[in-house]
Amino acid sequence: MNVMTAAAAAAITAVAATVGVGVPSASAAPAVGAFGTQMQVADTDGEGIGGYTVYDLVPSATNELNVPLTGRVPLAGKLWEARATANAVSGSVVPAMQFFNARTADGQSYRVLEQTFAPDLSISPMSQGGESAGKIYFDVTGPAPTEVVYDDGHDRLVWAG
Repeated sequence: MNVMTAAAAAAITAVAATVGVGVPSASAAPAVGAFGTQMQVADTDGEGIGGYTVYDLVPSATNELNVPLTGRVPLAGKLWEARATANAVSGSVVPAMQFFNARTADGQSYRVLEQTFAPDLSISPMSQGGESAGKIYFDVTGPAPTEVVYDDGHDRLVWAG
């Protein structure tokens, strides 16, 4: 890396840190916050910044889940749920709810039940300032989860009690 390239990389990193946008890195530690905290991540296309808030993680009051259009969702374990909000903080953002997992203290993950999403959720962008709220559901087949993780191949965001 020459001096000009190194200086440019340092300047980009400094600007990103100043405006609160992390420079993505496969080895970067995830952002960690309490339930109810909004945390931000680059949109899947890298053009916008999405803000996600997970408010709680609790066993559902029922163990049966019926979804419009898809009907009854089969479960192998106990149904857990969390209230969540997605915001388009900067630019256009497509909510990436498919990256959510409930995770136990020992690291076992339960993927979000994608069949509970609105059919157009993963293809409908929100304009800057837009918001979408609802619940995300997990089929817990082992120990109780203690946190919710946004994991797109790497842990990016972690909410815990």
